[in-house]
Amino acid sequence: METILFLQQLGDWLTPAMKFFTFLGDEEFYLLIMPAIYWCFDTLTGTRLALMLVVTTGTNSILKLTFHSPRPFWVSSEVRAFTAETSFGIPSGHAQNATTLWGTWASSIKKRWAWYLALFFAIMIGISRLYMGMHFPIDVLSGWLAGGLILWIFIRLEKPVGDWMKNQSILWQILIIVGIGAAILLIGNLMIASLANWQIPSEWVANATQAGAAPEPLSRDGVTTAAGVFLGLALGLILIQRRGGFSPKGPAWQRVLRYLLGIVGTLAIWAGLKAVFPSGEALLPQALRLLRYALIGFWVTAGAPLIFLALKLANPPEKKQKTLRSRRARQ
Repeated sequence: METILFLQQLGDWLTPAMKFFTFLGDEEFYLLIMPAIYWCFDTLTGTRLALMLVVTTGTNSILKLTFHSPRPFWVSSEVRAFTAETSFGIPSGHAQNATTLWGTWASSIKKRWAWYLALFFAIMIGISRLYMGMHFPIDVLSGWLAGGLILWIFIRLEKPVGDWMKNQSILWQILIIVGIGAAILLIGNLMIASLANWQIPSEWVANATQAGAAPEPLSRDGVTTAAGVFLGLALGLILIQRRGGFSPKGPAWQRVLRYLLGIVGTLAIWAGLKAVFPSGEALLPQALRLLRYALIGFWVTAGAPLIFLALKLANPPEKKQKTLRSRRARQ
């Protein structure tokens, strides 16, 4: 608590910078940047970031439920809350996401400067969460630790698991993906069920509500979202690969149009279905939330690219283009 109060007492001149670094750790930031990389620059790096985003957010949701610890502004009214967060505190999702996603990007770049930049952003995003009053130091440290472990496992297993998946039949690939999505849902809901008799302290509720962010730490939304996005992303990747994939290359105007069309489609699915689907913790709202986020994931990896190809805003990969040209020559 002393660390947080010390940082906040340094002055409001730090607020814009801390909000900027916090934004660089927001899921919304990654959801804007990851499709841009996938659609417009490098499909492999975009795919790696998309899968890591699902892995790290799903893991973070489960870990938060495991430890069910408070946020600083829940505990003390002295702490200023610069943003609204309603989930449990440990581990920090921003610190974990920064470590895993910026680390995944650096491992794709394979340059020493990229690793230094990833480390810088991970540190600054973690510090920003202390200043913003959202986390204790132990939350941030555990986020860095969990993120580093997930990143190490991802890098070590990515190639062998990817090669193994490619050797499976299409049916087995689909069954494995559905099984992983079901496991995310099962583990998350079991953790929530294990806290059925747990009561959130009234002091936490009072302080959080006074700060403008009433806590909802036992919501299933995070787990359902992670499972839905994973199912959509992974099934979309299978489809687009079976259709031959697409090349993100092209003139600048094509890439800009791709991104704008893709983001408009993403927002249309997200906002449009949100407006008509019911919300809540019951089975039907959660099932529809799963569907909604699965459609978003599928749109990013397969729906939008197939439309890009149909509208001539993208081309098949060069290898496939050569095959098509050779077939036409033989004909």
